[in-house]
Amino acid sequence: MKKKYLLVALFVVVGIVGFAGVQYLPTAENEIISETLDSVATRRDLRRSFFDKREILVVYGAKDTVLQQQYKDILHDLSVLEVSKSWRSVKVNYQNVDEVSEESLKKNIVYLVGAVDENRLIKKYITDTPFQVSKTAIRIGTKEVQNNNSVLGVSFYPSPADSKIPLSFLTGTDAEQVFSFFAEKVLEQGQSFYRQNLEYEIYEDKERMVMGDFNANWGIEGSTYFNFSTGTKVVLDTDEYQFIDHQNAIRTSEVSEKQIEVNASRIRVFDFVGKDNVPKITYNFYTCTEEKGLMTGNTDHSTFDTVTNAVHTIVNKIYENNNIGRDNALLLHNLIGESYKNIITSGLPIYFTDTWQMKGYKYWSARLVESENMYTVAELLDNSFMEMESSLIRDCMAGAFTDFLIKTWGKDNYLKRYKNASLSEREIKSLEIKWQNYLRGLPKEHPKKKTESKKLPYLKGFNFAHEGYSIYNGYGSKKATESLLKQKNMGSNAMAIVPYTGINDINTPTPLHFSDNAGSENDDAIVHAVATASDMGMYTLLKPQIYVGGSWPGGIDMPTDAQWNKFHDYYYRWIRHYAFLAEIHEMDALCIGVEFTKATLSQPDAWRAMIKKTRALYSGQLTYAANWGAEFEEIEFWNDLDFIGLNSYYPLSKKDNPTNEEMRLQFDTIKTKIKKVYDRFQKPIVFTEIGFRSVDTPWKNPHAEADDTINEEAQRRAYEIIFEGIQNEPWCQGILWWKFPSFIEYRGEHNSAFTPNNKLAEETVREWFTK
Repeated sequence: MKKKYLLVALFVVVGIVGFAGVQYLPTAENEIISETLDSVATRRDLRRSFFDKREILVVYGAKDTVLQQQYKDILHDLSVLEVSKSWRSVKVNYQNVDEVSEESLKKNIVYLVGAVDENRLIKKYITDTPFQVSKTAIRIGTKEVQNNNSVLGVSFYPSPADSKIPLSFLTGTDAEQVFSFFAEKVLEQGQSFYRQNLEYEIYEDKERMVMGDFNANWGIEGSTYFNFSTGTKVVLDTDEYQFIDHQNAIRTSEVSEKQIEVNASRIRVFDFVGKDNVPKITYNFYTCTEEKGLMTGNTDHSTFDTVTNAVHTIVNKIYENNNIGRDNALLLHNLIGESYKNIITSGLPIYFTDTWQMKGYKYWSARLVESENMYTVAELLDNSFMEMESSLIRDCMAGAFTDFLIKTWGKDNYLKRYKNASLSEREIKSLEIKWQNYLRGLPKEHPKKKTESKKLPYLKGFNFAHEGYSIYNGYGSKKATESLLKQKNMGSNAMAIVPYTGINDINTPTPLHFSDNAGSENDDAIVHAVATASDMGMYTLLKPQIYVGGSWPGGIDMPTDAQWNKFHDYYYRWIRHYAFLAEIHEMDALCIGVEFTKATLSQPDAWRAMIKKTRALYSGQLTYAANWGAEFEEIEFWNDLDFIGLNSYYPLSKKDNPTNEEMRLQFDTIKTKIKKVYDRFQKPIVFTEIGFRSVDTPWKNPHAEADDTINEEAQRRAYEIIFEGIQNEPWCQGILWWKFPSFIEYRGEHNSAFTPNNKLAEETVREWFTK
């Protein structure tokens, strides 16, 4: 019964999310793993080996003595770097292929680099992989792509010397091309040069064209094989620039419109700086987040590459009439270079961009001013400080600050001081007074456009979990669209999207990191998923959360008031980023925090202040997701919010085998506690989280980690008790189950995870959601 709905959803997806010209193979290829591997290693084995060692031996091979020396020079510089705290940072050792011993190959994590005919180990080991490289073609399992001086990168494959240790290699048939590509990876990624977005990648002219992951037996997984070697065409070529269309991102009729836009931007920039000596630029256009991410390794709306002198931009409905200025940034890089002050470098391209985030940087700066979310001159000029801030708020204020400086200094003096904008303390103080006057004028010049907050419907949906950390299975992927379609098919009218940050010390305030990696829950992936859900008619709740290593948000407890103040300052600088993102992209609701039990109960005034500032910035509905028990029942600031959020993991029974009636009676007791909060504050209550694993006794300790059992019926029973219990309750305004994955293959057919996907509870959800 449950499988037929999945087939319907997948049938719909094929028509909606396929790319013209891109090969997607739906089934895995079951190539037999090499006999040299005495047992099949898992990805976990290889990762464990890597994290245990955190050390890589690079073995290079080159016949040309000049090339040999170039490898040695790069690798020497890498080898003297100290290993940082970042998990991507590794100690690098290196040897020429002619010097390495069999013993070294057995005990080290090895990275091989060089042309296939110039590194004997690549030639030897590649026969134990699904790849073959010749002058004319590169074979990937049963598939073959043309070799146009291409480069093949393979990351973390079981080493033939020891299958529990990962082997990586970078190769091709053109020795110079392989070295050039390797040198660029080192320049861009430093000690994490070994990393790739997917497990194998083929590059042509440094553009990622074919890529994918391995299956469990280390053959080629057909469902994650992507081939972009076709579907790319030059649609405009002039002496100054060319347009490259990927997978029909722009229609023929739109080319002339894009050309007019590019010409207008170029004229504005050239007139301002008084120069026009720019090398030919390539403008690349992509259909969506996933496609750009897979081809470039970056899922941002728009980016530029100074090495290839290219701009890469997604053009679709989501980013209609939205230019964030990366095209101008490349022009200015070529014309005047970078300033020593990052805010000036990033601000000038935005100054020339009238449609930054649709309504323009002045409009959005006015909203930041109204909500008291500005920066001082001293803060703006502090590179280290600004690096830790929200890129969204930073870029917006950078545009405004550039406009201010040009008006204050004049164009000529601004250009004169652009490169080295060194200001004395006296100058900074003088500028600060003028800067504040400038900011005060923005809300009057750019008044807020009136928008009506969407009425809170009765929510029926899930926490949409970013379970996939590859570009093709996270929030920005077609698989995420498949998952949202399935949720819609189950009767969902809402979704909570959950980006994470992380901390490890619950007693020391630290700045919070913003997710920005291509495979993570980054801003553009969030925007893609929210836009997709909105198009399906879903109510969208942005619900950012903190992962706390070894603890949980409720464990955060600062020793002093000063440290609490610092914690809340760092937290607000993080959450306001999402408030601004939600305001720009018109998300329906924002959850300002999740399960900060000690912080909310001991510091209620700090939360009231954050709510007040957030409400001044964000126009949608605000909530907070309180932990079940004391936090939910004792929070004092529910009146400051639009609706009350409850993360409900109250046990339904202490017994191993309770009857349904016993669990109903226990849930009645829980509902009495919930109604008491409702009666006091008269605010609608939404289950912002509630869930049960598919284990033998999920009702005993619903939030606990799974045991070794799998029991779909027990999970279904718990779901049924909740659905029965909340129907017709006047205080209940809906439920967002924990959780539904960003790709429907998550954890396979039989698992003990929270998701009801492909389990008995799925039909229970469908039955209740479609009533």
